[in-house]
Amino acid sequence: MSHHHPKNEEFVVHERPAGTAHLKETWLLREIPYPSITEDEQFIYKALYISVDPYMSGGISGLVGRLNPLGTLQVGHVLAEVLESKNASYPVGTVFVSSQLPWRRYSVTKGTEFGYTKIIRKPGDPETVFDRLGLSSGIGALGMPSQTAYYGALRVAKFTEHDVVVVSGAAGATGSLVGQFAKKIAKAKKVIGIAGGKDKTDFLLKIGFDAAIDYKEYDTQEKMAARIREVAGEPVTAYFDNTGGFVTDAIFEVIARHGRLIICGQISGYHQAQSYPNYLSKVIYAALTIQGFVVFDWVKYNEEQFFVDVPKWIEEGIIQTRETLVEGFENLPAAYQMLFTGKNIGKIVVKA
Repeated sequence: MSHHHPKNEEFVVHERPAGTAHLKETWLLREIPYPSITEDEQFIYKALYISVDPYMSGGISGLVGRLNPLGTLQVGHVLAEVLESKNASYPVGTVFVSSQLPWRRYSVTKGTEFGYTKIIRKPGDPETVFDRLGLSSGIGALGMPSQTAYYGALRVAKFTEHDVVVVSGAAGATGSLVGQFAKKIAKAKKVIGIAGGKDKTDFLLKIGFDAAIDYKEYDTQEKMAARIREVAGEPVTAYFDNTGGFVTDAIFEVIARHGRLIICGQISGYHQAQSYPNYLSKVIYAALTIQGFVVFDWVKYNEEQFFVDVPKWIEEGIIQTRETLVEGFENLPAAYQMLFTGKNIGKIVVKA
């Protein structure tokens, strides 16, 4: 590695996590050579902002989804800038976000292996919403969790003014927006958020939830069900689930006939083997609908739907977003662990 190039590093999956307290030991940081362009169509990009998201845990723990084999590069949503280029589609200065980029400071690519990708800015482009909100919004306020919330609330759950909605993980990147879309866009009758700790429940009330329940205070299925009944005052018609666990168990006791459950995440169970309660018998007589949902089915609509609506709603102040910024590429594992220890409100973004 020549002395004038910046240091290049990457994170590989090193060991399976042994519970939430040890999540950051999952990855090993290793130094690698700075990349160089060796053929046409290649370009070198620098990671500017990197996303940490709960969905990654499936592959890391090996419990659900595609397994990340030990020794392989961690990948995720990365916002990057092109530094050198022989690729006309990615001239120098292009800023883009892509869904399956490595946790690496500098990379060389032809871009052919990219997953869902959005070019945020090309050299000479006029100012965009990403400039106004700050570039990190490409994976923060306008990133994948916001897209999840938008499609989940408005296209999958299809909340209406008749709905009494409960959202779990409500202070997280997705949940905090699901509740706002339900209340402010779909005009749901009542929106109740479940989150851990007073800071989070206060935050939910501030951004427009009708009620907020602290699962650390109402810490069993029985207490949670009783508290939901109390604050709802009428049967719950829809539940948007980001967490699973005893909160979801409680929902089966309070949900109305013909109620719908949108299953977006199960963060409470991602790092331990689970025994599932027998929900299915409860589904029959209550005629419930349980719908799994993943945003990757919907990103193809982004240009005519999400990116038309959500930037406008944020800039008009209708929808509030919160970002927790962690400085330093080397702090990616610690930032990821924050998702599971309740240290974040809104979206965690790592500034590389």
